[in-house]
Amino acid sequence: MYVIHEKTRKNINEIMVSNMRNSNEKADVQYFEVIILYSLSRLKGERTIYSIYHLLKGKKSAQTIQDAHLFSLTALFMAYEGVKRESLEESIRTLQDKGLILETAPKRYILSVKGTECLEWELSKNPIPLELQGWKYHFASQFLWERLSLLVQVCSHISMKETRYVPIQKKRRTQLWIKNFVGNMGPGQRAVLPVELFKELTLALEELEQQIKPDILVLRLTGYQSAGMTEQQAAMELGMDEFRFHLEFLAILHALAKTADRRKEKFPLLSRLLAGEDGGRGSLTQTSRQTLKLLNKGLQIDSIAAARGLKRSTIEDHIVEIALNVPGFLIEPYVTAEEQEKLFLIAENASTRQLRELRDLSGGLSYFKIRLVLAKFGEL
Repeated sequence: MYVIHEKTRKNINEIMVSNMRNSNEKADVQYFEVIILYSLSRLKGERTIYSIYHLLKGKKSAQTIQDAHLFSLTALFMAYEGVKRESLEESIRTLQDKGLILETAPKRYILSVKGTECLEWELSKNPIPLELQGWKYHFASQFLWERLSLLVQVCSHISMKETRYVPIQKKRRTQLWIKNFVGNMGPGQRAVLPVELFKELTLALEELEQQIKPDILVLRLTGYQSAGMTEQQAAMELGMDEFRFHLEFLAILHALAKTADRRKEKFPLLSRLLAGEDGGRGSLTQTSRQTLKLLNKGLQIDSIAAARGLKRSTIEDHIVEIALNVPGFLIEPYVTAEEQEKLFLIAENASTRQLRELRDLSGGLSYFKIRLVLAKFGEL
């Protein structure tokens, strides 16, 4: 448990008094700052601000993956790959200057009363998109956008019988994929491709219209003699905060990835754009995949560690990641049913997600066992 410094305690008192005087004032914040406030409200001072940095960047480390689940922040996983540490630190300073957050320990913050009110107010106006599911669909959405945007451009030029244009996507692998995708079609299929793609995309967006804003995607698509807008241009066109636009755009891609993955018969073209990918399910890191293969062969933790030249703790990290991502993975070989029940009840009643405190409450069960149980019961 972290002790609030005396200086911080005085700051808290001063800010609380200030909050009482200015309870009707609404702080002016950007949407990126709203997301930081939201993340800090979940972390409750139990992690540093850099856990938010790694979360938004989508760092596939055991700690970041576990924190995303532990603090219910999976939606924001890889929500801002381009985030800079300096930008995050600057936003933290801004939030401090506005009296919205309080430092309880170095680089650890909680929301002030004013900050909580600000967050509630901002989310009531512009909630985090429901379809934003970063952990589940971050990987698939990247490929979907690259392939979909280029295919829309190709189809637009097919319709106009124009073969000369500069591809909107520069990655060679994306260009080759679309070239093979279209090239393997017969003349008849290729002729109706623009119409069929238009039908599928329109239907998918119409079905999702209650959850998303289709214009956000449409404005970014490039067609015949019509260049798609950048995120900045489209946000300006719609009068939106640029970071909010970015999250709304990601949410559309996540929603389309989910639709294409789950309803292949109704959306055959969209589902084929995900071919060769994992369909957006929270994919294992490559190193955890290797550990899973060895587990499936019956090897024990120490044997796997020796075979791979890794520490036992690293293999344990892999097993927790596997428990989070592989449906039906059994944790009984590592945690008895009695221990599972005990830990579940403790976690359910505890006011913290600090593993150290949960270990103390459990009578000294290992961190590995605690993390596995939290993973199984959806708390991690």
